[in-house]
Amino acid sequence: MTKPTLLFISMGELATHLLEIIARTDIFDTIVVASRDITKAQKKVNNAVLGAGIEGHFTRVYAEELNVDNLNFPTKLAAINPDFIFSAPSLLPWWNTTTGGINVPFAGFTSLHLSLMEKFRNQIAQANLNAFWIGASFPDVINAVLNRTGFGPDCGIGNVQEPIAKIQMGVSQMLACPADRVEVKLVAQHAFEYYVLNATVPNELPPYLLKATLDGKDITSIADEALRQPFPFSYDLHFNRVSASSGLVALKALTQKETSKIHLPGIGALVGGFPVIASKSGVTIDIASEWSLEQAVFVNEESLKWDGISQITKDGTIVFTDKTQRALYELSGKFIDTLSVETAQDQAKDLLYALS
Repeated sequence: MTKPTLLFISMGELATHLLEIIARTDIFDTIVVASRDITKAQKKVNNAVLGAGIEGHFTRVYAEELNVDNLNFPTKLAAINPDFIFSAPSLLPWWNTTTGGINVPFAGFTSLHLSLMEKFRNQIAQANLNAFWIGASFPDVINAVLNRTGFGPDCGIGNVQEPIAKIQMGVSQMLACPADRVEVKLVAQHAFEYYVLNATVPNELPPYLLKATLDGKDITSIADEALRQPFPFSYDLHFNRVSASSGLVALKALTQKETSKIHLPGIGALVGGFPVIASKSGVTIDIASEWSLEQAVFVNEESLKWDGISQITKDGTIVFTDKTQRALYELSGKFIDTLSVETAQDQAKDLLYALS
């Protein structure tokens, strides 16, 4: 049976880490590394294939020049004809923003992601592919915005998936049981992980839903205690390695005939992350039986405030909280209360100027 083809578009830190991991597996028959800078892409390829080859993996990996600003982007993309597309572009990575001491909530930088993702959306749509698109740039929010305004990613990776192992390991220590026997279902939005993967976990957390079982027995209270234990963590370049592991889990699940229970953020037009059942047939939300989908959606939308967003309207407009508006005014000297696909390019330019 022919294995699928994976295309990486935009090679930042996250995509680079994921490439290195995926090249060391046999999930894909072909991996295409695309960038507007073919020399950069080829160097990324060579690093990945050399390391993978040392470990005995020889997946076909090659570089391709692909510039989202060029008119030939859809034609070249259609010629590659990938089964999966992974993109995580940003005009300025979250770990590289210097605000001069101004406390800007995470959502204040959303235009730096949305402006590029909207360009990719338009070009990918024109290629008329049947590819599964993983959008990993602030997926809990960006994917919802794109899907509410037209074509958008199928899902993201990371975020909600990342505290799961902490819970399993914590329960394992508390109950002296194998961690992989602890089954966890978590509904949570992007902001959540920054509070629970921390040296100090506050009493008040962003809204979430949690259900945990051990061999069918409910242990949710124990899992919640494990979740709230101190967990010193470095939010720097190394964090991309953790997110890449989440990407590996997602791609493994999405390429297999058998179903897997994992967690994914940014599913279609939905905000935040959910437990899902995933396979090559697609993604199905798999919330606990005592929750409703409406309840899960409400929890994730309420959590947006912790990232600096008041709401995301049905037409895909992001409305910033007062705190975010004040911070953006202090940073840029401009009153910015909303963000949309129509304003993303100009807002990103203003931010880049203010941050330069």
